[in-house]
Amino acid sequence: MAMYPFPFIILGALLAWVTVYAVGFRKQRWAELLLGLAAFFIAMIVQNPVQQLPLMGIGIRSNADVVARGTTFTVAVALWLGLAAGFVQEGVKYSLVRERKLREAVFVGLGFGVTEAVVIAVAPVIITRGLSPEVSLLNALVSMGERYFTILFHVGTTVLLAYYAQKGLGKRGLLYMIGLHTILDTGAAYYQLAFFMDPRPIHTLNILAYFLEAAVAVVGILVFAYGALKALSEPEVEERPIW
Repeated sequence: MAMYPFPFIILGALLAWVTVYAVGFRKQRWAELLLGLAAFFIAMIVQNPVQQLPLMGIGIRSNADVVARGTTFTVAVALWLGLAAGFVQEGVKYSLVRERKLREAVFVGLGFGVTEAVVIAVAPVIITRGLSPEVSLLNALVSMGERYFTILFHVGTTVLLAYYAQKGLGKRGLLYMIGLHTILDTGAAYYQLAFFMDPRPIHTLNILAYFLEAAVAVVGILVFAYGALKALSEPEVEERPIW
């Protein structure tokens, strides 16, 4: 059965938001959500040239150019793309939450992750002028789960960036989060590049797909749980209106 992925991706984002609410963050912090939205677009504006300009400098113009240079080069490029994504995204989040309360950081991360999900859902519709590509029901459900766990990952890492900063270990915490992000995004980047190999390594791609989905789920849950526990242990400060 063919399905449109758009509603499933959005549903995954909504389920992540509900999860954040359900575990104890009942007060919605709209200013921080908007800050997370802005953080995502700032990160994307910076990330693209950081990733692409060095590759263009050595003559790489497409994914096919990458895989044409062999497996070792493809792995190296995947690692570079993952590292650049981790450095930029976690760096932007760190710069915005290092002096914020942990409960505020929850919603910065949520805003970041939800915005990413909306962009991923909407972009194909815009590119195809309203004709969203159809996928199998299984792939649609996988996309939903992937967005769900990815958003939890963003929430958790953002909280932990603020937590390490509070402890005077901000740079160490930033390196930890960049490392986690790099591992996940390197796998995702290699998966995308491998589609351009000839012949296409179908068996390897299937194994890698299962591994990546499992890794995102496990890491997302663990990072979110740890971050949420830290944030929930922080007293809720009542904000007094300034007259």
